[in-house]
Order: sequence, then structure tokens, then C-alpha cells
Amino acid sequence: MPVASAQEPAPESEPTPESTQAARPAGPALKVTWEAPKQLREIFEKNLKPPVLEEGRRRGALLRPWERDVRRRVPEIVASDGYFSPTVDIRYDDENREHATVVVTLGTRTTVSGVEIEFAGDVAGPGPLREKRRQELREAWALKVGQPFRSPDWESAKVRIEEELTALDYATGRLTASRGEVDAEAATAKLSLSLDSGPPFTMGEVVIEGVSKYPIDVVHRLVDIERGERYSRTRLEELQRLIQNGWWFSSVVVDTERDPEKSEEVPVKITVIERPPRDVGLSAGYGTDDGIRGEASYRDRNLFSRGFDLQSSLRVSQKDQFAYADVYIPPGLWFTQPRGNIPYTDSFGVLAQHSDIENLIFSRWAIAGYRHWRLEKFELRLGLSYQIEDSKPVNAEEQIKRALAPIVATTWRRVDNVFDPRRGGVLALSLAAGAKALASGDDFFRIYAQYQHWFPLGPDDQLYFRGEFGRNFTPSREHIPEDYLFRAGGSRSNRGYAYQSLGVQEGNAIVGGRFLATGTIEYVHWLNERWGAAVFTDVGDAADSTKEWEALKSYGVGARYRTPAGPLAIDLAYADRDRKFRLAFSVTIAF
Repeated sequence: MPVASAQEPAPESEPTPESTQAARPAGPALKVTWEAPKQLREIFEKNLKPPVLEEGRRRGALLRPWERDVRRRVPEIVASDGYFSPTVDIRYDDENREHATVVVTLGTRTTVSGVEIEFAGDVAGPGPLREKRRQELREAWALKVGQPFRSPDWESAKVRIEEELTALDYATGRLTASRGEVDAEAATAKLSLSLDSGPPFTMGEVVIEGVSKYPIDVVHRLVDIERGERYSRTRLEELQRLIQNGWWFSSVVVDTERDPEKSEEVPVKITVIERPPRDVGLSAGYGTDDGIRGEASYRDRNLFSRGFDLQSSLRVSQKDQFAYADVYIPPGLWFTQPRGNIPYTDSFGVLAQHSDIENLIFSRWAIAGYRHWRLEKFELRLGLSYQIEDSKPVNAEEQIKRALAPIVATTWRRVDNVFDPRRGGVLALSLAAGAKALASGDDFFRIYAQYQHWFPLGPDDQLYFRGEFGRNFTPSREHIPEDYLFRAGGSRSNRGYAYQSLGVQEGNAIVGGRFLATGTIEYVHWLNERWGAAVFTDVGDAADSTKEWEALKSYGVGARYRTPAGPLAIDLAYADRDRKFRLAFSVTIAF
């Protein structure tokens, strides 16, 4: 075959559009209409750009490279979606060939006709436990018989089956071979895989690295892995998450070595990066509920050099002054028969508050202790609180109120995003009780519940529902602290009415009542990634009895702005009873 040399110019080849782009004036691009399913049409339009129709060039020379590319790449693209026998027809509207129609006929979609999984290594051995594991792996295979054979699903299924193999016992297991035999005429695919488990692993001693500022016991309290325990990736991930939920470390990694020659009692390595032991925070803000406010906080994550977590804050606003100090003891594990070890945290704290809202001036002091259990979607808190309150309603009798109350509080969450939910719900429920014979001002039993739910309505719209109910069963509210009674109104309640302005009239003041019921329906449309608009209606009231309760309504519109801590709401609400508009919003800046 002759080869062009340096002395002899190479034979002229058909010029490409790129080689003549600068030499010839460019005209409009070829107009192309794709007749294909929408999801594939978008892929064709993105990856098969039409050529530019240059003036002075023969259309055939311009269009032939593009036609070859279409006929070659369209079958490749649709094959990834399970179509292995497509036809491609390119038609032009007229002799000028300025508009083309590409008709893609997909044919019959290929489906999986059979799956065969072969096993090697320890999992292939005899015994009912290994047979059970093999059956579990077969059932875990995601691309079942009868499903479309799509390349993304095929690749995803292989990754998942390998993850399933290595999740328990077999830390070095792997997918050693995979094959998909496609019969284009029958539109079927037969799949075969080979899994090699390698040896079974067991876990050994726990090695902790990176702890220097805190006592190492804060980690040991959370470790319940026993020497000789079978390897479990889930167990390691749970331990990592549990330690990460503590307040001492910014990063936690829990893992083991994976050497098939050393699979017995492999050390479990915990590597941490520590947080600074102390933080100081300052913030300022403004809210329609409490006006201008400022806050200073101090946190010590290693109180008494024992890993205790001191959280304290002083908050001052126009209507409310509040100070507290809480101490959290390092978490531990509480064993229960049905669930095994459940993490818990003990805490105790004190607070002082002075408030002047709706002509009710009161000061209170409280001390409390709690045990807090936290699971993935469920929290439970049990505690005992004692508080004294000096209540001074304007033009009414001053009273000293007391309560020693055991408290049960639980929260259930099932949302897609804790800070900015689009779907799911959150339920909060609390119970408290007190007795006159046991240091309380009167006998009482208090129940409070709030439920919130988010419904997505397409990619840019959502519907939000909120309902709350409270009831205090007591002979008289007069000797019960405000913390166990109910007031309504404000930016997180019935927005058409001022903060805590709905309750019981006492002198010139609004004080808490024994009954509460409020609700919200809100529709939000997101205009872009940051901004949204809302319309809403609120209803509800707080009163001393169900007979005195009124279904007070308010309506409004608002703006929403997404922040890392959740959407900021700015609302203009109209109170149906008072015939007044009210602006409700809250902004806080930390520095």
C-alpha cells in the first residue's frame, strides 16, 4: 500500500467542516427534528449537534459526516436503555436540505430472561448458614427476571450485590466476573455473575487514634464491639455515627484492615479529629415576636476535664431576658432485650427568665434533669423539673406559682431534609404532671402535641400543614406556672395576632389558659433555588376551656428565602377578628 512521504503531498481527503470553518462564511445550522421518546430525544439533541451549513459548500459533503455519526451513535445510545435493534431513518424536507427529520424506531425492549449467580470462597461451602446467605444474595440481586435490561441498572445492580456480599462476614468479597448475553432478535438478555466471598472476618480489639484533648473514656463508653464478633459493616457504621453525634470530634472514621491472610480478630481502628474544647458565640437579631435581641453563648466541651459538655447562654430582647446553663454527661449505652444497646445522654441544668409580654410580667427560676434517648427517627426524653414563678399581671393580683413535675417528651421525624423538608412529617408530644401534695401549686396533668407535614406538589411547589393541641387538666390555673399553660399568636402560631396575645384576660394582661388548639395550611411556590412565595391561613386560640375557645382566623401572603439553617419566612397576615394586618418575620446574625 503506498504511503505518503515528506516529498510527495498526501492525497487530498474530503474536507471537514472544522477545516474550512475559518475559510468559508458560516451559515445557519441544520434544523433537526427528532422523532423519538422525550427522554431519548433530549440526549440526541445534546450529543448529536447538527452541522453548520456553510455557504459555497456542497450540502452532501457537509451532511454525510453528520449522518454517519447519527447512524453510529444512536444505536449505542438506545442500547444503554435496553433497545438493541433500532432503525434510524433520516429525511430532508426539500432539495436544499436545510431541515432534517430523524425517525428513531426503537423496536422491542430487551428484558432479562435469566440470572445465574455462581459462588466461590467460604460462602460456597456447606452448611445451612452459608446456604441461607447464598439465598439472601440471590434475593438481593436488583435486576430481576422480566425487568428491562438497561446499562445503568446493570452496572448499579453489580455494585449493590458486591456491597451486599461485603456487608457481613466477608470484608474482602468481590464480584469476579459478570456477563450479559443479549439475543437481539428475541429481545432477551441472560445474565451471569461470579461472587468470591474470600474468608470470613471477625473483629478484634478496638484501637483509638487522635484523642489528646479529651479523656479517651468518652469513646470507650460507646464501644460495644466484642472480640471475636463477626464482621459487620453496619455495626461499624453505627459506631461511627454514634461517636460522630457526640460533641468532641469534627471527624470520625471507623474501619478495619482487609487482608485475606489475617481475617481473624482484625483490629477495629477508630480515627478522630478533635473539635476545640471551648466556643464563644455572639449574635444579634430582630423578630416581630420579641423585638431587637442579642445573645452571648459559652460552651465548654471538656468541663471538669471529663468530657462533660457545658452549654450556656444569655439572651436579652425588648420583651424577654433569658439565661441558662446545661451540662451534658458523655453518652452511654442502655441495653434493652428487643433492640440491644440504645445510646442515651444524661443532662441537668438551671435557668432564669424575666418576661414582659401582653402586660404579663413574670420571673421564673428552674432546675431540671433529663435522660435522653435518640434513635434514627425517634427521640425520647424523661426528666424531672422544679420551677418557681413570680407572676404579675397588670391590674391583677401578684402570685407565686410552683411546680415539681415529671416530664415525658418524644419526637418522631420522618422527613427528607431536617433543615428544609419537602416531604414527610414531624410529631412532637409531651406530658407533664404535678401534685399539690408534692411541692406543686395545684394538682395538674398537661398534654401537648404538635404535628407538621410537608407534601411536594411537583418540583417547585409544596403544601404544608401544622396542627397543635394542648390541654391542662387541673382544678384551677391560678397556681400553675405559665410554662404548663398555653398562649397563642405570633410568627410560629396564629400569625395575624401578636405574640402570645391569645389567652385568658386577667386584669390588663393576657395569661395562659388550660386549652389550646391551632392549625395552619400553607402553599409555597419556589421561584428559584433561593426565593419562594407563600399563601396561608391560620386558625386557633388559647383559652381557659373548650367553651371559651374561638376559631380565630388569619390569612396572608409571604416570602421565603432558603438559608443553611432552613427557610426564612416573611409574612403579612390579616387578623379576621381584629381587622388588622400584621408583619411577621425573624432574622438572626451570628458573629
